Amino acid sequence: MSFLRIPAALGAALVLFTLGACTTAPTHSGLAAAQGSGELAPLLPVRRFVANIDFAAGFVLSPDGQRLMWRQTVGTDGGLAVRQIAEGSPVTTYAVGNQGRGGGTHTWLADSRHVLYSKDPTGDENTQLFVQDTQATTFAPWAVTPWRGVRSEYLGRSGFDGAKFFFASNRRDKSTLDLYEGDAQTRSFKEVARSDGSVTSWILGVNRELVGRARQLGRADGSGVAVELLQPDGSWRTFKTVGGFDHYWMNRVDTAAGKAWVTSNIGRDKTALLEVDLASGQERVVAAHDQVDLGRAFFGTRGGPLAYVFEPDMPRISYLDAAMEADVQAAVKKALAAGLLPDQPVITRPQGFSEDQQRVVLRSVGHFDSAELLLDRRTGQVSRLNPLQREAASVLAKEEPFSFKASDGRTIHGYLIRPRGVKGPVPMVVSIHGGPWVRESWSPAVFDIPQLLANRGYAVMTLNYRGSAGYGREHMWAGEREYFGRLQKDIAEGVQWAIHQQVADPKRLAVMGASFGGFSVLAQLIQKPHDYACGVDVVGVANWPRVVDNWPPFWRNRHMFARFYGDVNKPEDRAQMLANSPITHLDKITAPLLVVHGGNDVRVLRQDSDDVVAGLQKLGRPVEYLLFADEGHSISKWRNRLAMWRTIEDKLAGCLGGRSAGFDYYQLMPR
Repeated sequence: MSFLRIPAALGAALVLFTLGACTTAPTHSGLAAAQGSGELAPLLPVRRFVANIDFAAGFVLSPDGQRLMWRQTVGTDGGLAVRQIAEGSPVTTYAVGNQGRGGGTHTWLADSRHVLYSKDPTGDENTQLFVQDTQATTFAPWAVTPWRGVRSEYLGRSGFDGAKFFFASNRRDKSTLDLYEGDAQTRSFKEVARSDGSVTSWILGVNRELVGRARQLGRADGSGVAVELLQPDGSWRTFKTVGGFDHYWMNRVDTAAGKAWVTSNIGRDKTALLEVDLASGQERVVAAHDQVDLGRAFFGTRGGPLAYVFEPDMPRISYLDAAMEADVQAAVKKALAAGLLPDQPVITRPQGFSEDQQRVVLRSVGHFDSAELLLDRRTGQVSRLNPLQREAASVLAKEEPFSFKASDGRTIHGYLIRPRGVKGPVPMVVSIHGGPWVRESWSPAVFDIPQLLANRGYAVMTLNYRGSAGYGREHMWAGEREYFGRLQKDIAEGVQWAIHQQVADPKRLAVMGASFGGFSVLAQLIQKPHDYACGVDVVGVANWPRVVDNWPPFWRNRHMFARFYGDVNKPEDRAQMLANSPITHLDKITAPLLVVHGGNDVRVLRQDSDDVVAGLQKLGRPVEYLLFADEGHSISKWRNRLAMWRTIEDKLAGCLGGRSAGFDYYQLMPR
């Protein structure tokens, strides 16, 4: 357990601030009645959801199976920690700071001594790589790729011993990624393969060597991709040609066995898992589902897939390796008996292995828990690695799947959280995902943002509207050119379903979303299918032509956007894209709006939010603006997240009638 140390002078100031930082009671009648009867869950501070000092997650085994590394709080910021495998071993921490959007990468190199991690210091998605020697007495990481304005990505280990690794970087040419090999022992790197400008990805094999590449067939995005295999003489053999709108991803290539395992939707609607013969190209379907695309496939350090996940509603796992399935089931049984898990988990899957596959980190997720367990397959011993949040089941709320029929007959799936202790309709926040080519998935009730909203008294709805991924290509492309039309109607009809189900109070509705979700917030407030009380737009698109014109040079999927939104190079399409942009309809927005943006965003330039705020201010409409100069397309630094969610908490309390915990003393923490 780590503890936050507060300077004495700051402690005295906190007393004064705490005395004046009163919570706000709910004004919505249903929530007020539930609070009066003591049925509402205890009101928790925002910091509990965005700045936990007891955070520990992402455990990774060293290849020799003797050490662990994980992400945890160091001081009040992000960090990494390592220790020997034995419980109670001394822990060494590294104050690496916030790693950026998505939490970054952290992994062991093959020598089980050096660790590699990535950072996105400014949020501009020019990720940098660092290596730390865990046997060093000081924290002095090697900055592998310290170059400004350059994107570098870790690809994998090079070889089975030593401290070499592969990474790709666009240092030479911003539009493409060359392949490099780094060596942590000598703190040097060399170029391994150079892109001719058309390479979209490099493929490593189980032999820890370069075995293939994916190369765009023409200059124009969408011209197709050739998957090529490296031959012994250094030439490249075309193995598979993939259409611009098809999916084909080589999860694992084993040249010695002559096989590859691929996820693909070529010739089918839903993505399936295939085993492919490298010599003949013959394919065998390993797994498929009739309702959804297959999720992630799990592999050990060698051989074929061990398991795969699919999620028609709740997530489910199907094991392909009987021995692994038996070991996992036995581990869960032991963990339950020992009190390491609070209840029977919904799903337990592999997270990582030692090189010999005898030790494995498992992720075991239940309705009120997300556990990381260490299993020793030789002895059957199981231990829990991350803290068990015992209070979760008494203060948080379950998330449940639902579906409804849209007015044109299409089935729309989603997930719903209802606040604890409240009967009847409550205020509801519709949280709209970005992408749009991603999907909402079920989540356990842990201390995260949806649970923060539920703790304030709100129902929280998420939807996989048409245009979302995960339900096959037909469902995704049903949103084509409908991003301001039928797609938005799906969202509105989801809200109406919640009203009909007596979940949502129709007079207390809010919309919230980021990126495409932020665009949808603005679209909902413009179209007014419901009387929304307010909206929260985070890094949202307001001007489609400008966004498409300014995408990063290394993106190779502009044809996807042209099909879905329109081709900015065609005058009639460009005009329609502008007509479908919120910036054209700001006069229709009358509900209070909070806009949030990162100053270094490269996906949606801050100008979009600047224009929305300036336009609404000129019209005299209620709008607030939070601009974080040191962030990009997500607000990831915990101090900024705390400031943002404190503002959102108060905004929603004002427009929805929920409750607020008021000033949080973490807001005074020194940098």
